Amino acid sequence: MFGSDMIEIAIGMIFVFLLISLVASTINEFILSLLNMRGRVLLTGLKTLLNDPDAKGLVNKVYNHGQIFGLFRGDFNPKKPGNLPSYIPAQNFVMALLDVVPAAAAPAGQQAPVLPAPEQAPPVQPGPQQAAGQQAAAARALLDSLRAAAQTLAQDASTEKVGKPLISMINAAGNDVDKLKKSLEDWFNSAMDRVSGWYKYRTQHILFGIGFVLALALNADAVKIVRQLSKDSTLRQSIVAAAQSAKQPTSNTGQLIADQIKQAKEQVSNIENLGIPLGWTNATLPPAIWHMQSADLLWAWLRVLSGWLFTAFAVSLGAPFWFDMLNKIMVVRSTVKPGEKSQEEASKEPKQ
Repeated sequence: MFGSDMIEIAIGMIFVFLLISLVASTINEFILSLLNMRGRVLLTGLKTLLNDPDAKGLVNKVYNHGQIFGLFRGDFNPKKPGNLPSYIPAQNFVMALLDVVPAAAAPAGQQAPVLPAPEQAPPVQPGPQQAAGQQAAAARALLDSLRAAAQTLAQDASTEKVGKPLISMINAAGNDVDKLKKSLEDWFNSAMDRVSGWYKYRTQHILFGIGFVLALALNADAVKIVRQLSKDSTLRQSIVAAAQSAKQPTSNTGQLIADQIKQAKEQVSNIENLGIPLGWTNATLPPAIWHMQSADLLWAWLRVLSGWLFTAFAVSLGAPFWFDMLNKIMVVRSTVKPGEKSQEEASKEPKQ
């Protein structure tokens, strides 16, 4: 029984962390959508990729290009990124970049050269060999124009971090425009992987802050909850039963603000209905605790604070993490329970 009790306590704590994490995730999505954090982080990533910290050069030209401009409303303003896109397809970025690089490399006041379109059909239908030759010539002209623009960028200290990689990719592509586009897409996608890491890092910090506020508001003291679960078998059983019907967490991205607020309230209500020892009572509020000695009072608050911090850290791991943990420990419990039941049944058999 001791082993099964420990497993059920673990299930109870994981389920509590899952429920609170769901509330925190809903609040987090509300904050992120309100601040358009994804759009802000994406802009920061493009500033880094294109070596344009002020967003007045290549970044400005890329965002104002038709391939990107249609993804958001209003004008591009790096100081007000609330309307900027939270996602840019790699193909759109590459098409925009190929158009703006020659313009960015052209001297001030001089019009950028018009790049030939390799797919443009000639007025007269040529033969197969002539068509292939024209396409190869157009591809060479395109790559030569891009190479010249990239070399101009590489010679400028403010744009060399963009020009030099472009030269390498253009040289590696030879006369194959599709190969160049694929290299540019890989370059962009690798940068977006870093952006995803930055976003996850920021989100985890925000979740920790939200988790601490929730732990304080709900008095979600992890230490107290563990003690209660260890003493109350009825509470353990009810939480385990509820945990068996837990559903995969889903993202709230795209939901209306009113729906997000309603969902958060419902999630808090579900936590309270399980009978989990949360909330503030007369025993935990002043003046009930102020009669304690100074040393005891300090120790009591340190213990409660450690419980809140543990809950906040657990919330920062995210609801998907705790859902996966719940599934794994449920599997462990299913392998332990049958053995315990057979032992109990054996003990009830009359001795001969």
